Amino acid sequence: MAIFAIADLHLALSNPEKSMEVFGKSWDGYITRLEESFMELVSESDTVLMPGDISWATYMSKAEEDFKFIDSLPGKKIIGRGNHDYWWTTVKKMEDTLKDMGVTTISLSNHTSFIVEDSIITGTRAWKLPTDDSFSDEDRKIYEREKIRIGLCIQALNKEDPEHTKRRILMLHYPPLTSRVPNTELSEMIEGSGIDLCIYGHLHGKAHKKVFEGERNGTVYKCVSADFLGFSPVKL
Repeated sequence: MAIFAIADLHLALSNPEKSMEVFGKSWDGYITRLEESFMELVSESDTVLMPGDISWATYMSKAEEDFKFIDSLPGKKIIGRGNHDYWWTTVKKMEDTLKDMGVTTISLSNHTSFIVEDSIITGTRAWKLPTDDSFSDEDRKIYEREKIRIGLCIQALNKEDPEHTKRRILMLHYPPLTSRVPNTELSEMIEGSGIDLCIYGHLHGKAHKKVFEGERNGTVYKCVSADFLGFSPVKL
């Protein structure tokens, strides 16, 4: 029973005009490539972490084909929120909608914790960093809220595993640091709380040059954006 990860599926089965294939050859046939890689690598007993940008649908009711596609793939899935997941509402409403759709393999991460084998998993969206050129006053408000949510994630881990006996995995959508800015408020929070592995997505195409991967102060960071991984889930 293994744990895999892949973010930024950007599914558009319910909304074909939003297909990511318009962004160039690297996205050609991406949904078929996702399906094939899942079938090759992931078993029904495995768990796949999906930190955000799951579907282009604006409302969850419009994303039924996308969620049923994910449900049809092998393994259990833990999904987090991305900046393009406009369908995201409350966990209760989303769980009820998934149940009505007949979806059974998807759980939703909203600064709660999940125990999978020897690991404990939590997650939230995060936000763009204050060093971003486009960072605005409104971004500051969202960023501060997301700092609180990361704190709630850490609390959830500590409550579930006070002795730190399990591998601690934090799934974020936005990167908490970059190759250009490797030390941030968020990375200090993460590294200071005993997070063993932090996965993130969001970065595409030319932005891959901002990817930071590796270990800092006991925390390993890994980018799991779908196009960065070649649309193949990576084993954690």
